[in-house]
Amino acid sequence: MRIVDIPPYRSVKNFTQGKGHFLLNEILDNMRSRGQLEGVELDIDEGAFTEHTGVNRDEEVLAGITVGVLARIRELSALDKYDAIVTHGTIEPGFFAGRMISQIPIAFSLHSAVHMASLIGDRFAIIEQADPMAQIVRHHVQLYGLGHKLASVRAISGSSTYTMGFILKHRKEERMKIPEVRGILNDIVAQCVAAIEKERVDSIILGCIPIQVFENEIRQALNDAGYGEIQLICEFPAALEMAKAMVNMKLIQSPRAYPGDELKAKPEFR
Repeated sequence: MRIVDIPPYRSVKNFTQGKGHFLLNEILDNMRSRGQLEGVELDIDEGAFTEHTGVNRDEEVLAGITVGVLARIRELSALDKYDAIVTHGTIEPGFFAGRMISQIPIAFSLHSAVHMASLIGDRFAIIEQADPMAQIVRHHVQLYGLGHKLASVRAISGSSTYTMGFILKHRKEERMKIPEVRGILNDIVAQCVAAIEKERVDSIILGCIPIQVFENEIRQALNDAGYGEIQLICEFPAALEMAKAMVNMKLIQSPRAYPGDELKAKPEFR
């Protein structure tokens, strides 16, 4: 099975010629150790270039990167090279249009993760990097029909660019010795514990890619705090599993649910 991942964008901040989209490397290592990549040939697309270099991840940025994501979806789905597409942008640029134009199965990260959380539990929280992202994510989950199971979307302090800088600068083995990195982890764990204690969630979704990098450390911290029963879901692995399921079941996103003008069996009403 051959799957391609489309990043939300390519910029000087999240992509280097030597390491590509370096933030994914550790997430892929975690997935590989669990056997999630067995039988899968995964390509990471460079993504559409953006000139945006700011630290903000808000509605304006979402609007700006959506056209590029859709262009990559259209091109890659038409190659007759891949069985499915996944994306790893937690603010889901181009979700509805992407599902309409893709000629092959496509799984978006947030959409996949919330359906996974709904499958295994009753109340979930999402941990995001910044407040504007949290608001975008809340709106998306409501559109996906799972707002009634979403207890909260919690944001940590600092931007994704801030967290990204430490991940790039410090090796995994040395990272937790850095006070700022330890502070980021403590912030994430504190938000997780607040969701567990105050909102009674049974599952927690790790959203923004820099947060997903700390999955193992977050899991260990929650276990040490007595919360081993709380399920932890990373968005990117959830998307890959959803894409694999669609391919194996010979399914594609329903044209009637994501119609274009060429839809033949149009319903009587919407």
